[in-house]
Amino acid sequence: MSWFFLAIIGHLSNGVAFAIDKILLKSAFSRSATYAGIVGLLSALVVLGVPFVRFWPVTGGDWFLAAISGASFIFALWAFFAALARAEATRVVPIVGSLIPIFTLAGSFAFLAERLADKTFIGFGLLILATVLLSSGKSGRPSGQTIWLGVTAAILFAVSSVSGKAVYGAAGFLGGFIATRLFAALAALLLLTVIDRKAGAEAMSIIHPEKRGDTSKHKQPGKMAGILAIVGQCMGALGFVLVQWGISQGSPSLVNALQAVQYAFLVILALALNKRAPQLLGEHLDRKALAIKISALVVTAAGMYLLV
Repeated sequence: MSWFFLAIIGHLSNGVAFAIDKILLKSAFSRSATYAGIVGLLSALVVLGVPFVRFWPVTGGDWFLAAISGASFIFALWAFFAALARAEATRVVPIVGSLIPIFTLAGSFAFLAERLADKTFIGFGLLILATVLLSSGKSGRPSGQTIWLGVTAAILFAVSSVSGKAVYGAAGFLGGFIATRLFAALAALLLLTVIDRKAGAEAMSIIHPEKRGDTSKHKQPGKMAGILAIVGQCMGALGFVLVQWGISQGSPSLVNALQAVQYAFLVILALALNKRAPQLLGEHLDRKALAIKISALVVTAAGMYLLV
């Protein structure tokens, strides 16, 4: 399967996960480092794939890049969640979503000698424009701290993509993916045990929750909500693997730019569900907002056409 379709399916999977999270789940963590650390620790599950690896990074430089890719991803998540904790998603996502491909393109140009043809570059620009339009909303302007956290997250996500691409080129996808994820798990362990011990304590409280004398006052999720939450996490994991696989085969900047497809999916889903639009997009779809979203869908289609 080509990198283009891997990226499309991956971003659609992430869109499904994002939709489920927005509809069903509320944040259970008081510290942004907690969730980033838990996601990172789950990366250790890649050890199950070690027996199937034929090629590993060979040089010390390749292992260093694997460490950079894994660690920068965890700290990018930390910054991203910290930004989300300070502002609505419709204000944070445009900042991060539009800057990731730009920073990735700059990094790929400088370190991977990547050059985009004129047609491809126009498509790249259209997808970034579509990302901004699709994720725009009516919420207030975020604070300066939120903006800087978003910019930091975008830079770190780009660093992870560019260094990961270099590792995939040296060791192949499976060996490179497992190596970067193991370093991500180590970075998450460092985050929870050294950098933010309160987040580590919060993570442990999930494993060993405090007993409550009266649980009748606490809302308990139904079976269907639990099932959908599990499905959401599985779709998120699938999306991440497919996006990384797409990066290993194609341009990291173009793969990241295709996340406009994720926002397009959310808009279409919001239109289909109608009443769920505020939960998915952070706003009601009035005539003006609807016109902007539909125009953005057209821009997304044009950008994708130029990349094929």
